[in-house]
Amino acid sequence: MSNVVGRLAPTPSGHLHLGNALAFGAAWLSARSVGGRLLLRFEDVDRGRARPEVEAGQRADLAWLGIDWDEEVSPQRDRDYRPWLQALAPTVYRCACTRARVAAEGFRADGGCPGGCRDTPRVGGRVRFRISPGEVVISDRRFGTNRVDPARLGDPVLQREDGTFSYTLAVVADDLQDGVSEVVRGADLLEQVAVQSQVWSAFGATPPTWLHVPLVLGEDGKKLSKSHGSTELRALRAAGWSATEVWRVVLPWLGLSGADSLSSALASWQDRGPVDAVVAPSTAPGG
Repeated sequence: MSNVVGRLAPTPSGHLHLGNALAFGAAWLSARSVGGRLLLRFEDVDRGRARPEVEAGQRADLAWLGIDWDEEVSPQRDRDYRPWLQALAPTVYRCACTRARVAAEGFRADGGCPGGCRDTPRVGGRVRFRISPGEVVISDRRFGTNRVDPARLGDPVLQREDGTFSYTLAVVADDLQDGVSEVVRGADLLEQVAVQSQVWSAFGATPPTWLHVPLVLGEDGKKLSKSHGSTELRALRAAGWSATEVWRVVLPWLGLSGADSLSSALASWQDRGPVDAVVAPSTAPGG
């Protein structure tokens, strides 16, 4: 068996849609194609938005699509991120800037907050990670080599004022703890590699390999979200779609034309495909 470990990481705040089917299908194919393991981890660090009934629906959707996994690991709600934050003490600082100020003034050239909190010790406020400015080379298995200066994205928040932890800290800590060696996700997160790889390095660890799949857009040209309810898997089922029809739509986005299930696509799996972004259909295919 391969030492590759991938993961499925749904967020139980919204129902799964065609974009999720694309990303989770690619994660399944990538791990299974080399005999690797696949984990299921619910990413509910934002407990105020997570809903048990949505999690149950996501499990049903994954089963309907034929996506299985080797092990379910602890959800974020059961994890303690305090030791992970403490381990990053030399690279973090307290920020007293409000969201409104950051949105209005933007980050400094070095990625620091506009209020200069990097340079002046604060007692309260958010905890931010001090990124190192300068071009970061991102090697992605689909999109090749990309260069991003993380200072443009700004120092990420690791812990909010109310003490809750952010996705940026949680996802890196989780992947480290779970032994994840490859991350497959949507192309909208490609630039975040420049930030997340620095958090990995701050822990003294080597980041996973990255594979970003095409971004799935609604007919309005925006990334699929709750506002595109007709592309949710539960809505497609209600409209008469079968899992086979879903895969006939989704797999060509990965360059796997002619396949109508994950198992039939496995032999033809490839990291690269013909498109970088696609528009999801809103009605059931004919035939």
